[in-house]
Amino acid sequence: MVTPRLRPAATVSRLTRVVWAVLLLQLLGCGPSPDTSPPRAITYTFDAPTRELIRLLAEKAKSSVYQDFDRNFKGILVPESLLPYEPFVLGLSTESKIPAVLLLDAPWVQRYGVAGWLHELGRTDIFDRSELVPSVAEAFSVSLTHITGQKGKQLVAVPTYIKGNILFYRQDILKRYNLAPPRTWEELRAICRKVLPQEKSLKYGLLIHSTNVLNDFYPIFWGFGGQVNNDDGQFVLSDKPNAEAFVAALKALIAMQGSIMPGPGALKQFDPGGSLRQAFFQGQTLFMINWSTRMKDLGDLIAKGGGQPPGSLTSFSQVGVAPIPAQAGHPHRYSNIGSFGWAVNRFSVTDPVVIEHAKQFIGVVAGEQFQLLAAETMGQVPSLVRALKKVTNKEVLQVYNDTFAQKDMVMRPRPHSRRINNVLEKVLDEALNGRQTPEAALAGALAELKKDQTSD
Repeated sequence: MVTPRLRPAATVSRLTRVVWAVLLLQLLGCGPSPDTSPPRAITYTFDAPTRELIRLLAEKAKSSVYQDFDRNFKGILVPESLLPYEPFVLGLSTESKIPAVLLLDAPWVQRYGVAGWLHELGRTDIFDRSELVPSVAEAFSVSLTHITGQKGKQLVAVPTYIKGNILFYRQDILKRYNLAPPRTWEELRAICRKVLPQEKSLKYGLLIHSTNVLNDFYPIFWGFGGQVNNDDGQFVLSDKPNAEAFVAALKALIAMQGSIMPGPGALKQFDPGGSLRQAFFQGQTLFMINWSTRMKDLGDLIAKGGGQPPGSLTSFSQVGVAPIPAQAGHPHRYSNIGSFGWAVNRFSVTDPVVIEHAKQFIGVVAGEQFQLLAAETMGQVPSLVRALKKVTNKEVLQVYNDTFAQKDMVMRPRPHSRRINNVLEKVLDEALNGRQTPEAALAGALAELKKDQTSD
């Protein structure tokens, strides 16, 4: 793994402010005063959606589990603005017992798990991984052989929902031409060549993000057979098959620029947040790669309706979803999993009581009632198999059945090294904006990452 290198002065100052902010948050926390809480109540980090769902369940379910939630569990709010700085690293790396349960992004689960900071959930009966959709359970599991001596991967976090990037398409237009959604890039290009000349309202065949483009690129790259890290976490992008896959995937995108995708000069218009879903909603593009949670956002735009240009969406029936295409002949299609999951701080597990409290906590915030309410109110796809069987939200079921449940779909977290991601993001931007060839972009990335390794 490539270790990030800190920059001087400004970076140190910024990180210092972040550290102090997190420490203050831990001291101030939220919820009831200590004298009203059980003496061994566990601490946890949370976000606004979690708190809102707990509040709604306390009102609707009339269950003591939810009504007494703040008495049994002590929450520490971590503002979303701090998440890019990964504020949990400070506590975990110093073996702090607080917080006991953390809400972590999928790549963090991989990194912190391999580092030995997270407790294995299956072995201690906190959570049974068979309750999760298998591909999701795999994405939140790591090898802990070097720590526990147990072979195979261990589940170290429980996601409450499934989020990944997928292909959105205009279902009504494809039906008009009697076309199926594409499985390969060749099929997508063929569809665009047939449809775009006849549908004058469409400006583009495909839109992907122009900022944080790496999130969209990873499933494309994986679909060309490439990997950045192997299953043991070793950096293998420089290996010939992976390097060739990277260049091939990037060339495939660049070849579509100016005809199917926006050219380099037109990318900036899609920098603002929400611009992709807005363009899809307004009928500007036939296909779009975006997070699965954008289905709910499109529904909100459709509900607002009025004053939109001709060709804008007016019904969910116009929206189709499918896995992101792969190279012809490749057996799998991929999604970059973006779910957060609940993990247990290994250093907080000091006796069976803590384990039992952690089990109770995860049972509440990742339980069936919680996930079903999130599906109905927030459009989230449940990660629990039994919750999926009870979902009634048609759009949630459409996303699951047409993408994540497909037999050839594989969900992966992006590489856990921030340094690798930052370097690859930079060179992708250079290549897609026409400032470097794909070969030069990859060579530059590998040289920079090798330099980091040798400097350490």
